[in-house]
Amino acid sequence: SLAGLAGCESPAASSDTIVIRLSGIKEGDVADGVVEREKNVTTETSNPYARFLADARAALGRDPSRVEVDAVSITLGGDTRGVVGFQELFSGETNVYLRDDVGGTVYVGRVSSPAGVGPVECEVVATEESLAPLLPALLSGAFRVGVRGPTARLATDDFDAKVEVSIRFAAFE
Repeated sequence: SLAGLAGCESPAASSDTIVIRLSGIKEGDVADGVVEREKNVTTETSNPYARFLADARAALGRDPSRVEVDAVSITLGGDTRGVVGFQELFSGETNVYLRDDVGGTVYVGRVSSPAGVGPVECEVVATEESLAPLLPALLSGAFRVGVRGPTARLATDDFDAKVEVSIRFAAFE
């Protein structure tokens, strides 16, 4: 059977694109030429990630054996101040990551020198293997979504960049 071959297996459930609205990246977040912001996935209004997990469990009758990331993008929110495009915030490789409470961090998306307001599609860099250590957090929703990248902005600049991270998840048997 071809069903077991990588890439041929259909997910038991796929999430709609889940948008995580990070609170603003501000001048105070500049440290050693890098800016970073993260947020608990469950704090989004109506908790769409919990709905994805519930749908996956309903489809399978149990927890999925793995959760993967299908797509990642970033968008500059309309309420951003002092930044007209990502090129004014990030000056190089920018990463979207998932982080659990025990210190595990997995990069799930990468884009080199993003520009414009987006949505900017990121290369999906998460693999089944790289996400495996986060599975307990992915099954409980106890993880944070974040974005991190180098910046030319200074801690003395006045800006407030609202970044929306969009991720599409898939759950498998």
